[in-house]
Amino acid sequence: MHLTIAICDDNPGDISILKDFIEDYKTMRQVCMDVDTFSSGEEFLSGLKQKNYDIIFMDIYMTGLSGIETVRTIRNSSPASSSVIFTSTSREHTIEAFGVNATHYLLKPLTYDAVEEALERCILKFDGHLSKQITFKCSQGDITIPLDSILYIEVFNKVCTIHTAKRSFQTYMTLNSIFDLLDDSFMKAQRSFIVNMHTIESFYFDHIVLANGKEIVLSRKNRSGLKKQYQDFLFHAARKGMI
Repeated sequence: MHLTIAICDDNPGDISILKDFIEDYKTMRQVCMDVDTFSSGEEFLSGLKQKNYDIIFMDIYMTGLSGIETVRTIRNSSPASSSVIFTSTSREHTIEAFGVNATHYLLKPLTYDAVEEALERCILKFDGHLSKQITFKCSQGDITIPLDSILYIEVFNKVCTIHTAKRSFQTYMTLNSIFDLLDDSFMKAQRSFIVNMHTIESFYFDHIVLANGKEIVLSRKNRSGLKKQYQDFLFHAARKGMI
């Protein structure tokens, strides 16, 4: 899952601090988040015409529309749309804030721990399912992509190619070092291939076929282990309602 986040605050310094905290959280948790900033409620409401946001950090005291008024406008048009985290220098408006279905209320000056707690609470709304990311070095520099966009990874002549649905990336990182960065939805099908098990279309005794038609031969020494790994993956995915 790729989350979109908006920060609405008429204080540039507070925006900068909050954005840094979100970037720290994004790096530490390896989740996909895009952050946009707005300096007024009016500017934010105008931005909503082009883009929706999963999580909104909304300052209460702003010139023009207050944060409460801005969120009330959002709720009137789409009551259950976004998770809203109010920020304020005062507790005075907590009742109003939760009256417009706020997820959290943060007091300024903000701390990383408080922002982290608020984000965790919002993420529960999305079943805690966020796409982790992988960062690797290639000829274009450091590249970061979501794990769930990876179809498979192969190595040839010490060059690893990471294949996604849209394009491929090459890196001199070893296949084993990349595998260590992945989660348990990935299988090392053999010494030259890593496969995202979400993309497996058919699983045979000696090979697998991916959804894009790619066929990959399974390791001779570990075919039974790979079959069990895939069966366990399907079992847990089914329990989570992912298949």
